[in-house]
Amino acid sequence: MKKILRVLQGVCLTLLLICQSAALAAQPVSDQAKLLSDAQRQELTTKIKQVEAAHKVKIGICTLQNLPNGMSAGKYANNILDKDYANGENGSIVLVIAMGSRDWYISTDNNMRARITDEVGINGLKHLFLDELSDGDYNAALTDFVGGVDGYLRFYEENGEPYDPGNEFDMLAGIIALLVAAAGGAFFAYYLICGMSNVAPAVEAGAYLQKNSVDIWQRQDRFLYTTVTRRKKSKDSSSSSSDSSHGGGGGKF
Repeated sequence: MKKILRVLQGVCLTLLLICQSAALAAQPVSDQAKLLSDAQRQELTTKIKQVEAAHKVKIGICTLQNLPNGMSAGKYANNILDKDYANGENGSIVLVIAMGSRDWYISTDNNMRARITDEVGINGLKHLFLDELSDGDYNAALTDFVGGVDGYLRFYEENGEPYDPGNEFDMLAGIIALLVAAAGGAFFAYYLICGMSNVAPAVEAGAYLQKNSVDIWQRQDRFLYTTVTRRKKSKDSSSSSSDSSHGGGGGKF
């Protein structure tokens, strides 16, 4: 009987640990690096849940001191998304920040990838929070990240396509700008021509030459030296671990 009770206690304890782990994993903010105060973490969590409810998505933020040995930030973010945030009806997105290596990475599933594209969307989000992240204003950086996700999703829902500034070109405005530029250029050229009162047309090209002004008596080419300058090719700080089931991108801060 005691043996059965011990077995039952073990099973209950295991189930309790599983439930605690699932509850912890379900939290939108996992601040292992302790970048936020309790109040900031709670406020950010509330904001994330509002955005999730509005767009039927899952958003995760994970900060940690060091990445697991041999694992890139992109691979780690993809694993976290698949493990803890893969149940977003309209997509899932995760931001990972590794303080030790100064890495950041945003991972998306394919549903979210259609709404926040790898090129325009991820780069746009980066510009919203990266400067603040580099300056150590972590609460503002993470809050702006969530706000950026909300903005991109709102645009997609209102327009039926992901945000792309290239689609915002107005043909009529472009034509008007071109006409204004052409008119301004023509007026300026006319003004310069009218100011050239000391210039008169000549019948022959030789009339433009000033005779006996140049006397070339010797011509010689002499090679002196060659200077070779080598520059190290700069590397882009961004990286990608996207594949057929993940989008996103990242870099250093």
